[in-house]
Amino acid sequence: MDYAKIESAVESAATDNDAFLVELELKPNNIIVAFVDSDNGLTIEQIKMINRQIESDLDRDVEDFNLTVSSPDLNRPLKTWRQYKKNVGRYLKVKFNERQEEGMLMKVEAKYLVLSVPNKKKSAPNTELEIQFADIAEAKVAIRFK
Repeated sequence: MDYAKIESAVESAATDNDAFLVELELKPNNIIVAFVDSDNGLTIEQIKMINRQIESDLDRDVEDFNLTVSSPDLNRPLKTWRQYKKNVGRYLKVKFNERQEEGMLMKVEAKYLVLSVPNKKKSAPNTELEIQFADIAEAKVAIRFK
């Protein structure tokens, strides 16, 4: 299967349905897994429409495939700038420069993000860390219980 053709079909279907491609996986036996997201949250209806549009853009008569379209769950790391932007105000776990910090995502710029990390002393103010995207090994939304 042609990765570029599939990627183009997925990106087009996502854009047409007010979403964006996060990650595309091509697995053995022509298994296609597309993770898509939206700036305003993804609905089941959007996922169905994206799936249908991709199905219509790819020809099963030429090559059979198994297609799964899904939104990324909380266990998957953030991959795109738009995902970071969407999660401003949420807590993230960020691994960078051989360390890990957890804090509230305060701001997302073109080349960096700002994370507000609580100090060990509760009376001390939070520390704001500016982390370059190039330095991030992995970032995930942190699951927090109140």
